[in-house]
Order: sequence, then structure tokens, then C-alpha cells
Amino acid sequence: KLADRLLQLLRLERQYMQLHRDSTVQSLTVEAELVGGAVEWRDSPLVLALRHGHVLMLDEADKAPLEVVAVLKSLLADGQMLLSDGRRVLSPEAAAAEGSLLREEDVIIHDQFRVLTLANRPGFPFLGNDFFRECGTVFAAHVVDNPDAASQLELMAPFGTSVPPHVHRRIVGAFDELRCLVRDGLLAYPFSVREQVSVIKHLQAFPQDSVGQALGNVASFDAMDPVATEQLRSAFARQGIALDAAGGAAPALTVELAREVV
Repeated sequence: KLADRLLQLLRLERQYMQLHRDSTVQSLTVEAELVGGAVEWRDSPLVLALRHGHVLMLDEADKAPLEVVAVLKSLLADGQMLLSDGRRVLSPEAAAAEGSLLREEDVIIHDQFRVLTLANRPGFPFLGNDFFRECGTVFAAHVVDNPDAASQLELMAPFGTSVPPHVHRRIVGAFDELRCLVRDGLLAYPFSVREQVSVIKHLQAFPQDSVGQALGNVASFDAMDPVATEQLRSAFARQGIALDAAGGAAPALTVELAREVV
């Protein structure tokens, strides 16, 4: 949403692609479309952006296999790529050097073509490739950190209009402390504003639940780790929030064995 808002303010048209572990070099350049009961292959958003001078937004770039990342780097660094149907992607300089050898079907990179790439940092819990290490030399990197407390409160407000303001402030304070614990290596999971919004949405939909119960959707992942659970309890307790049994501890598991009937 932040990237889309930026492009909206700049009045730039964009093409969108989301990469994943199953992305291939072919899927970068062509995509299948069902037309009248038959599968047709058309240019991917990457090729459309190249031809028409749009901004290509690549999402989850760190999830792509390294061979896909290598092709992207080659395209951005050298301005050349061979498409699966035999067409060539050429920079304006390379196209001019081709002279009479340039084919009509070849794709010349538009001078307004830009790439806006979104990627997570390497390591747990994202478990993607180190995209900056592989492609950092061809991008101007900008780190988007967690927003400050005032921005978090403004972001959460529309999702919890009936939740008391002091609850908003306590949740922001607690999650800020959790992120400090992650930075200090005491917690592994990097809690984000996404989890805070999830808690506020829960309290808005179920006002009868306590904040501790709403936090169960966030804290249950660490319920089996007593050290992490204690860190969570302490952080929330310092903000006046009790992480009760329903909001973080592992539920009791009861197994009833069937009796054999003779």
C-alpha cells in the first residue's frame, strides 16, 4: 500500500508481479490466460512495463529462486534479455548498435521503464534469499522501518473505533518493547504493525474479550517456548496488559482412549 500510494502521488502507471518459490525464468516473461476455453500465452507484466515505460512493481522478490534473481539482475544491469519465444529485449543503445539486424518483434526498453522491488530482509521468519546481496548493486536500496508511535496510533485508529484510546497506546508501547527485544536477540520473531492491527480488529469485533485474549492470535506461536512466553508476559505486563491463559499459554490437550468392546 505504501508503494502504491507513492506511485499514485507520482502519477506513474505500474505493472505488478509477485514472485514466489515456484517462479521460473519463463514465468517472468509470459503468463497463461484462459480465453474461450483455450490457453493462450501473453506477455507478462515485466514485458509490458519494458515496452510501455511503466513502473514494474516486484513483490516478495526475496522468495524467488536465485536463477530468477540472476536473470533480473542481468536485465537491469546489461539491458538485454532473451524471451522464451525468441524475441530479444534490448536497451536503446543496444538496439541502435544492431542497425539492420534489429527485428520488428524485438522489444526495446522504454526510457521511462523503472523497477520498484519489495523484499524482506534475509533470515527468520522470512527464509528467503539475500536479495540485497545478489542485486543490491543495481538498485537504490531504502529500508522501510517500523513507524513511530504516533504513526502506529494513526494507522490503528480506523480499525478500532470503539476500542478505548488508552488500549491503543498500551498495545503500541508493548509492541515497541517487543521489537526492542528482537533487536537485542531475546526474541526471534520480528513483530510488526500487522500484528497490532490484528489485535485491534479482534477487540473491535469481540468487545467482550480481554486484550490478553485478543493477543492469543499473536502470542500462541511462542506458547511452547517458556522463555519467549515469559518475555512476552513481562513486556505486556509493563504496559498494564495481562497475557492470560487464553491469550498465550498452550491449551490443555485431552486425549480419550477408546475402550475395546469384547
